Amino acid sequence: MKRIILILLIFFSSLSLLLSQTPEIKWWYDINDSSFGNSAIADIDFDGLPEIVFSCYRNDSMVYALNAEDGSLLWKYNTGGCNDAAPIIYDVDNDDTLEIIVASSCTPATFCFNGTNGQVEWFTFLHGSDSPPTIADIDNDGKTEILHGNFGGYVSCLNGEDGSINWDILVDGNSWIQTAAIILDADNDGHLDFIVGNWSFGSNHKIFCYRCDNQSLLWESDLPNDYMYHGAAFADIDNDGYMEIAIGTYDGTLLVLNAENGSLKWDFSFPSPLYMGAAVSMADLNNDNKYEIVVFDNNHLGVLNNTGELQWTFDIPNYGSSFRGASLADINNDDTLDVVFGTSKGQVFALNGSEGNLIWQVDLAAHIDSSNFEIDHAPIIADFDQDGFLDIFIVGGHTEYPDTWNNYGRAYAISTNSQGGPEWTMFRHDITRSAAVAIADTTNFIGNIDKDNLFIEVYPNPAYCDFTIEYKLQSLSEVNIQIINSLGIVENNITNGIQPAGSYCKHFTEGEISNTKLNAGIYFIRFEVKNKLYYKKLIITG
Repeated sequence: MKRIILILLIFFSSLSLLLSQTPEIKWWYDINDSSFGNSAIADIDFDGLPEIVFSCYRNDSMVYALNAEDGSLLWKYNTGGCNDAAPIIYDVDNDDTLEIIVASSCTPATFCFNGTNGQVEWFTFLHGSDSPPTIADIDNDGKTEILHGNFGGYVSCLNGEDGSINWDILVDGNSWIQTAAIILDADNDGHLDFIVGNWSFGSNHKIFCYRCDNQSLLWESDLPNDYMYHGAAFADIDNDGYMEIAIGTYDGTLLVLNAENGSLKWDFSFPSPLYMGAAVSMADLNNDNKYEIVVFDNNHLGVLNNTGELQWTFDIPNYGSSFRGASLADINNDDTLDVVFGTSKGQVFALNGSEGNLIWQVDLAAHIDSSNFEIDHAPIIADFDQDGFLDIFIVGGHTEYPDTWNNYGRAYAISTNSQGGPEWTMFRHDITRSAAVAIADTTNFIGNIDKDNLFIEVYPNPAYCDFTIEYKLQSLSEVNIQIINSLGIVENNITNGIQPAGSYCKHFTEGEISNTKLNAGIYFIRFEVKNKLYYKKLIITG
């Protein structure tokens, strides 16, 4: 009898694993061209279910908002041309309604749409753009600003409340700025900076870092030897308290630079490099609490560790490529993040993040019955219908130029049957386009008591000014506590060292910790106890 029960347990366990690795096409939506601008997801009409927003090339020219649960149309808007840059969803004017920002290319304007109905709230003529917008309060005025690069070599900053031009600076007049203007505190001075790379019309390939508040040049690097199209990924990959940036160039080189001064940390190329035009992504893919870096060189995918050593590779079948890069989430319920991407051959792949073996693949070109169906669009990953399982959205199609009337496209939703996470809800992961899943987002978030019977609490949460960290140890332990911001930067180190068993309370007033004020935002309290990591999320409201 016990043997039968054991066999049944093994059978159902195997069946569950198999089902978690079997994707299904959930719905599709036909369009009239490819989507090169990628997509974003949020509940923009406040119905309790998310919507997906994406834009299309010139034979279609639409910005679409689809209901994510079934693919039905919420609204659409024709911008009058091609829209190559990924949209972004955010409440840019603090009216408690989400807006969609789209920087168009054929029509040289940046649009702001009301998320609920698609009405244009404002539009601003600039230079035309392939650069995905980024968002932050860059001048500490309590209001949102929008940054993106432009044709002609400009980077522009718009005020979110009305689209007025805050500033418009010429970075390099002999280039286009097509990379996203990533936003980060590059030198840890408490002020935000932005970094872009140029698409030089000559051989003057450079990366530039500017201070956001006064647009002064912090540093520039002439290390790139070729074009750069997608913006850099960034995270603190070496735990030195400063960010590193990683960007691919068209000569097949991955450059990893120290964000504070632009110096080279290390670089990487495959043995026979072709070109690294694809976007780079970062996350902890094997639960070692260190970042891995996902790169594409034409049809070669590689995962590197945080010192630049190649961990595994995958060759895309039939010499397919993945220009928009990979999105990272737990697709097979094994508590490690996986690598998901679409290819120029119309296929979607999910690879095990720690080893690179195939989890599954979906041939969308076969589904639409077209040999020239290409995917030039990075996936977003979220729970579309709130059933507890992750879904994937991606768009493919066919584009000819100048014969655009031959163009077509189709958007797909794919169900994964995975309860993993975290979600990847927009191009390059977040509104600063970091392309990185912060390690704090994936490591053992706990309630008051975890499986090791460790009591930890942070209260009140959210906190306006004062908050308390309380914890209880069952035995003699070494305890280290850090406060980390949402970009993964360590704001404060609270190192307690060896503590005996007992209860401990630390109260902080007026947001002060080690004489450093925590501004409003999302933080993570990181506990290291007995060589294990635990995280609590803390929201500071003022």
